[in-house]
Amino acid sequence: MVDNLGNIEMRYHQVNDKDELMTGICKSTPEIRENGKIRLHENWEWTSGDKSKGTSIIEEQ
Repeated sequence: MVDNLGNIEMRYHQVNDKDELMTGICKSTPEIRENGKIRLHENWEWTSGDKSKGTSIIEEQ
């Protein structure tokens, strides 16, 4: 889901290197940089496994 400010809320799943299916949620806030490229500030949480939480920054190259 993307709100009217461009914030992204998503649910995801992936298979890890142990062939385990992992699920999680993530909320991303976009930042448009001076060069026009996008930087995402993310707060994520695993909804399976150890249910850890964290933050990430993803930048367009």
